[in-house]
Amino acid sequence: MTDASIDELIEGLTGDLQPLKPRRIARGSLWVAAGWLAGAAALLWVAGMRHDLAAGIMMPPLPMLAFWTIVALGVAAAWSALRMGLPGVGRDYSGWYWAGLAALALPLTALVIGFGDHRAAMEAARPENGLRCMIEGAMSGLGVGLALFAWLKRAAPTSPARAGWAIGIAAGAAGATIIALHCASNDMMHIALWHGLAVALSGIAGRVLLAPLLRW
Repeated sequence: MTDASIDELIEGLTGDLQPLKPRRIARGSLWVAAGWLAGAAALLWVAGMRHDLAAGIMMPPLPMLAFWTIVALGVAAAWSALRMGLPGVGRDYSGWYWAGLAALALPLTALVIGFGDHRAAMEAARPENGLRCMIEGAMSGLGVGLALFAWLKRAAPTSPARAGWAIGIAAGAAGATIIALHCASNDMMHIALWHGLAVALSGIAGRVLLAPLLRW
């Protein structure tokens, strides 16, 4: 095959191709931030902010620690999901695993407290005292989940299962932080159980429902 033939073959294969706009993680981050803020605005507009925050009073230390721990988990999971949408070989997407392990301190703390006060633990576990928080938390994170799904759907990640987990955990953590701005409970057992369930169930939903939709 002559050089001219090779050139003609290459021209035939690439002649109709158009350059693609490079994907920038900053753009995806803006989508996630917009979804997070939209979920918070919607819930607080409908249900209102917890009374102490509305009065300019800070959360007690333990609920505040729980809040920032879940924020860290949501940011880490969202960042990992965004990076899964970029081209590259051998990237490490495990950063959010460590944030997840750190977040396990919340249910462990609640468990220790529950051992010392069985009646309070039973009261916190009653659905009428927390089921609404779990549902509202999961719903509030949908904006983040949709933003990450749209970002990864266009990228076709190499591991849809891992991507589904990351999307779900990020969405659930975002929702749990949003519901913490409305829920007036400072009980660590309530926060660990019902707010934590919003994260866990969202993660499972991401793995089961979204992962098949992200396959090539």
